[in-house]
Amino acid sequence: MLSYQNEYCDITLREGIDEYRDYLKKNNRHVLGENCSEDEKLTILGHDATHVIFGLDASLEEEAMLDCWVIFGGGVFKVLKEFYKGSLDLKETNEKVFDLVKEVGYLKYTYLYLRVIFKKWPKIFLRANKMKKWSYFFPSDFLEKKISTLREDFNIKILSPEERKMKKISWQRAIS
Repeated sequence: MLSYQNEYCDITLREGIDEYRDYLKKNNRHVLGENCSEDEKLTILGHDATHVIFGLDASLEEEAMLDCWVIFGGGVFKVLKEFYKGSLDLKETNEKVFDLVKEVGYLKYTYLYLRVIFKKWPKIFLRANKMKKWSYFFPSDFLEKKISTLREDFNIKILSPEERKMKKISWQRAIS
């Protein structure tokens, strides 16, 4: 378990993001943001921060759980609006997402998503509706705040390890 997956962890958001990115590297996952525009770097920072603030790892199942948190409790619509207006260049991110879906397989990826939607989204949806909305493009001073303080300020109650638990699909680069 990563330290930021503890509801009351005492590390800062910046330390949580560093821990998340180290975890990606240890699991042979590509850390996005190395060769991209400043807009994309900010968007990736926002995405990585959501993993931390909502206490989720980067398994495909927890990525699908994160989507629910971000759709109902965060600012994903602002990101999509900027993207569709053409003011956000997310080339590297889009390429990696399409490569991932292709590698896992469209059918398997759809099956995974449906499992997560039916098993996890109702609980997340209820919690997301009780929280103050998390901004995907959060103020930079949040990086120095403790994760537990931010969760308290936004009334975020993350899923416990038992609530996150579900059978993982197997694929070549699965995180165990």
